[in-house]
Amino acid sequence: MITPPQINLYAHGTQWTVSHGHFAFWGAYACGIVSVIYLVLQKVRGLAAVDGALWKWSFAALNIGMIGMVGGLLVSGVAQAFVERAIGGSTHAAFIAGQENHWFVEGMVTRLVFGLVFAAGYVALVWDLATLFKRLPVLATLKAAE
Repeated sequence: MITPPQINLYAHGTQWTVSHGHFAFWGAYACGIVSVIYLVLQKVRGLAAVDGALWKWSFAALNIGMIGMVGGLLVSGVAQAFVERAIGGSTHAAFIAGQENHWFVEGMVTRLVFGLVFAAGYVALVWDLATLFKRLPVLATLKAAE
């Protein structure tokens, strides 16, 4: 959607492209890497499954946080494209007007709030991965007992 020159003329360099980059990177790389880390840990320890509530909370917070950030950045980017580029003609005054636009500001505040949700999910993920080795022998013993 953002690639055709008629759109890229207005959208390039705005928060619109930032929103696209965040969502594309998250979906194409980060989710896959997190999944592979858990699969490798499961295989290395010889478990049938790695279970627990923390990774589920992490998964939810990371994805909700990312979707919220992308939505906030998209709103800010569309406001920038219209105010700074389409209406203002890419002038310095238009840049300032775009940064002060209430839709831009609300989008950036939304990005901050959902960024904190994402950060909480990241902390939960790191904590889960850091403590997984301590919990895995217990899980392995439980699996062997079944």
